Amino acid sequence: MTVIAFRPRDTGTSSAIGDDGGAAVTGTFRSPRGRTGIMTGSLRLRRFVVAPRGVFVTGVVTGELREPDGTLVGRDSRRVTTPADLVPGERGLNPVVRSLELELMGIAVHIAPFALDPRHVFPVVGSVARRRAGAAVARRARGVPR
Repeated sequence: MTVIAFRPRDTGTSSAIGDDGGAAVTGTFRSPRGRTGIMTGSLRLRRFVVAPRGVFVTGVVTGELREPDGTLVGRDSRRVTTPADLVPGERGLNPVVRSLELELMGIAVHIAPFALDPRHVFPVVGSVARRRAGAAVARRARGVPR
């Protein structure tokens, strides 16, 4: 099993919806008034796992639930691990998260399939090596042993 882990992102300056560099997600739910509400939000990617059983995405979905007239029902976040597909594209494989059912605020939300930015899933190999080399140089400059 191959696991691609991502370093934690600074969340101190990002808003709850979409400004954190996550993938945009949309969904629908049965609103408390009985109509079909809209959920908009984002998925903060934590892991992308390639296993013999398939491809999986782990992250945190943050969503804002609204009535059809725009009235805010509420905001919530939920950790999720869900299957994904690798779809051939112009520049290689593009990860697409399958549709899923998620419970936010005790309300079942159906999230439509959505694509992830391949740059977030498949990091450039040279940039990781340069970052590690730069960190090692900085540690030596401060006198920190390896």
